[in-house]
Amino acid sequence: MNRVWVSEGIGVAERAKRAWMMRHEARLLARQMMKDPRQVEELRKRDLEKYGNPDGPSFQYLIRQGTKLGLKGDKIYEAIIEGAFMTNADVNRRFKI
Repeated sequence: MNRVWVSEGIGVAERAKRAWMMRHEARLLARQMMKDPRQVEELRKRDLEKYGNPDGPSFQYLIRQGTKLGLKGDKIYEAIIEGAFMTNADVNRRFKI
């Protein structure tokens, strides 16, 4: 999708917001599809502890994290885009995904 957005001339900040939104919606949909509500609650608890939000990191959280890592300007947005297309191997192993 990012390549399509680039070809359409969409700026990096908007592409980052779109990538984050796609990832966020996929996270919520995956949880809706889970059969064991205890596992869903475990993930929500993990996210609340890690991100301060039971539904995962907010866009602003990711910007703050990028800034803390020393990223500036468009580099922050590029990192958000890259991260949106990566999965968490530890979570995948834990839930046998």
